[in-house]
Amino acid sequence: MGPLARKIVTEQCSRSLSALLPRLWTPPWGLQQRRAASSSAAGLDGCGDEHQRLLDALSGSAKMIPVKGDHVSLLHTPGDFYEAIKEGIRNSRRRVVMASLYIGTGKLEAELLDVVADALVENPALRVTMLFDALRATRPTHGSADCFTSSAAMLSSLLLSKSAKWRQRKSFEDGERLKVSLYRTPDLTKTLQWLLPARVNEVVGVCHLKAFVFDDDVLMTGANMSSSYFTDRQDRYIWFRNSPSLANHFSSLIDVVSSYSFSLGSDEKLLPKKVFDTKDRDGFCAQMGSSVQGLMDAPPAEVNTAEKEKENEEDWDTFCFPTIQMGPLGIRQDEDCTVALLKGLPSGTLLQLASPYFNLTPDYEDVLLEVAEQNIVEILTASPKANGFYGSAGISGLIPRAYSLLEQNLYERSRHRDVALQGKDSYDLKNGLSIYEYERSGWTFHAKGLWCTLPGDIHGPSVTLVGSSNFGYRSRDRDLEAQVFLMTSNPRLRGQLKFERDALFSRAVKVNSSSFLDAERAGGYVAAKASQMVRSWL
Repeated sequence: MGPLARKIVTEQCSRSLSALLPRLWTPPWGLQQRRAASSSAAGLDGCGDEHQRLLDALSGSAKMIPVKGDHVSLLHTPGDFYEAIKEGIRNSRRRVVMASLYIGTGKLEAELLDVVADALVENPALRVTMLFDALRATRPTHGSADCFTSSAAMLSSLLLSKSAKWRQRKSFEDGERLKVSLYRTPDLTKTLQWLLPARVNEVVGVCHLKAFVFDDDVLMTGANMSSSYFTDRQDRYIWFRNSPSLANHFSSLIDVVSSYSFSLGSDEKLLPKKVFDTKDRDGFCAQMGSSVQGLMDAPPAEVNTAEKEKENEEDWDTFCFPTIQMGPLGIRQDEDCTVALLKGLPSGTLLQLASPYFNLTPDYEDVLLEVAEQNIVEILTASPKANGFYGSAGISGLIPRAYSLLEQNLYERSRHRDVALQGKDSYDLKNGLSIYEYERSGWTFHAKGLWCTLPGDIHGPSVTLVGSSNFGYRSRDRDLEAQVFLMTSNPRLRGQLKFERDALFSRAVKVNSSSFLDAERAGGYVAAKASQMVRSWL
């Protein structure tokens, strides 16, 4: 793409989508208008205007990347997730870029790193970048199934040490082909680090990104690289194949965060990079925030396959809006897009939201209650037994009860609001907010995101959100998060979204007032007040 064409694209992207997306979402790359007369194209006849308004709302805060719906697929089980990562690594020839809160230290994780090592040996042009949170990656492990004392120890031993098998090839440039970075929040002062135990200091803030790039493929999820997430911890996983612009975006994002992180050495030591001063908190946040903002402001990167893709532009029926939330840096793009989407939903929408840790911010609670006046709103969360902290020793064991109390608070707010609205002529009994709890024997629940089924969406949800955010205080204010809003007219993809959503809700029970009478949830007045006081740290 030449300078003139790039200028035209930039100008077009800045115009109102109401002019550029008539009827069925013609993207700002000059495609021909897609006519609602073709019912096989989207199943959106009669409701294109609603989708157009949502596109307009999202595009006001995030870049829009068109993809082909047939290149997007959903995974459904932890086992699928594990195999997909291995497949992505084995099939990559140019780049593997992976971000996760941490990587576990058991046999499955060690096997995964062996796949990385094998790929580096077999593909001399391959470069691997990994990003984890420093606090979590260096926290000591004590489980019987752990093969190493920490994530950092395992990474150093299996990939970074001079004895690692992939490094035996003298022709390989070690420092260039594999980089492992550990991000440490600037908000954890020396005093806080001294006061807070290793298992607790993460509440100050972590790098919570979960994204995987394999050449031009992107795997978005809320799951971490740990054995439970590979076996019996339910999450969500969406795979975007042959999507170079989206892959370039997340590769660039992870590179930016990595440049403000420590490098992990072969001896488990964290090596600071010269680009930042960890002692100057405000300066660090301003500098890193500027770098991330620059990525957000940049148009979708050009790709080598641009001309090839242009030949098939008519196949674009799905649009992605990648978003970033980094509260410590003053970046709240994901929050802005989420609120804009929720407030822009037309009457008669079925909105379903999932969060494993029930701690919605007041802003999200308020807008959900507002949306529920004209729509059906269903929230899916973990039951106490499906919470990852259930049965933990010490303070951690009280966390499921705290989440239950916060859940009860919203449930009661919703019931009071329903009573207040019943006298209005516009009130419809079928609308309102309901809460469901996921419980599956031997499993925990970690799925997050949302699904929107607009009036006329006959094939299933046309809008979804997938990524790392839990919609809580930490996601908003303390952690680094990344997500993708997806809007599609592809019937096959909508059907997959419907199957995913239905499978999750099929294992859930609707909450009622008696649900909170269980002895495990009882807390009384003091516990309720305490949960409100500490919720910004949960």
